[in-house]
Amino acid sequence: MKRKIALSILLTILLGVTGCGRQKDDGIVRTEWSHTYDGYPVVYVAHNVSAGGLLSAYKSLEASFDGTAAIKLSETDTDKDFSWSELVVELSESLDEPVVVETPSSVDFSDYGCTIVLSHFRSHDAAGFNGAVKQTAIISAKSETASRLSAGSCNLKILAESGKRTVDSLEGHILYINIMDRATIESAEVVLPESNTYNIAILASYDPVALDQACIDILAILRESTPLLSHIAACDGLYTLTYGEQIGLGSRTYALMILEN
Repeated sequence: MKRKIALSILLTILLGVTGCGRQKDDGIVRTEWSHTYDGYPVVYVAHNVSAGGLLSAYKSLEASFDGTAAIKLSETDTDKDFSWSELVVELSESLDEPVVVETPSSVDFSDYGCTIVLSHFRSHDAAGFNGAVKQTAIISAKSETASRLSAGSCNLKILAESGKRTVDSLEGHILYINIMDRATIESAEVVLPESNTYNIAILASYDPVALDQACIDILAILRESTPLLSHIAACDGLYTLTYGEQIGLGSRTYALMILEN
């Protein structure tokens, strides 16, 4: 039964991504406690890639914490058509003066009641993909290592271990949201028409491994994402998730919950 929970309901994602109508499906996995289902983490999916969609994804996690939240943004230097500025407006307004961080080297995230890791899910030269695990690893990495993780070569084992060190140091006061839009799959091999915004989804979870795995599973049903999947395979990018699961960073088996628009 390993990972069948996730794979059995990917059709629901496919209907949303391709623009087909979605009927209410009572078979959608739902959770009643701790954002898990049958012991597996829940990954929430909002099809609306916007400030409102991001806020909806965040609210689905029902975060409760004392003090100020820190929002960790993934870097956007290589994303010409992507910007966090408009996406995070409603989320920032809903929080009590959050601290927004893009370069974490000078920030002690343990000083905050909650850390929100926002990642633009896309290709990465060495890791295969940029997602929740990589961005979580950067938080605990020393400045020199963090720089390499952002733009250069990286050891995938160290990537997972750094992510686990971050989670342990923050004692669970951390949650993860991944953005998947046209820039996620657009590359030299795939250039989407300007008229096609091709927003895919915003996904949120308390489990970084489950969240990244769900993004990769969604890519597997999109014809346009073949170059990215090939790149991830060439980099052995899934090793970060398989090893992360082995060391207790998270689970590659998960349940999906589709959020209402």
